[in-house]
Amino acid sequence: MISQSAPEKKEPQPYRIRRAEKMDLERVMQIEHESFPTPWPYDLLAQHMCEDGFLVAEIEAMLIGYIIVGMKVPSLFSRLERRTLQLLRGEELPEPEVGHVMNIAVDPRFRRHGLGRELLRHGMDYLKNLGADEIELEVRVDNEPAIALYNQVGFEVKERICNYYSNGDDAFLMNAKVQP
Repeated sequence: MISQSAPEKKEPQPYRIRRAEKMDLERVMQIEHESFPTPWPYDLLAQHMCEDGFLVAEIEAMLIGYIIVGMKVPSLFSRLERRTLQLLRGEELPEPEVGHVMNIAVDPRFRRHGLGRELLRHGMDYLKNLGADEIELEVRVDNEPAIALYNQVGFEVKERICNYYSNGDDAFLMNAKVQP
């Protein structure tokens, strides 16, 4: 009698994370379209190319994921609200430095192997080095795998934003405090 053994589990291939380059744009667009019902337009992704906060992950020279992060600039309304509170209370309220995860995606064939977590960790470290006190991101309310990942690394739902996406989908605004 011949026994059949279970197929060998393959070890995850080593990947490297590096800054995005112009040559990466087509592959990033492909992953973007495979990952989201309302993908970012080509021009918007192209504007972020070569920024320090645009990181890609690759295995054997094949791009398999990316993250785009940056610091948020406080809105005029936010600055006015903070200044009004300062005047009413008579005390200085420090303006928190807020980082923003603008976009993150992993090729569907390479998901569930920790790559999203690694990209997120690299992006959060980059924002911490820029002086972020906290980090925000938006995620579709029905994207349970992403929400679970964000919860694992310390993000919490701050609020629900109705009709956030162009197709009318709602988003959660999630927030994480940066660890010293």
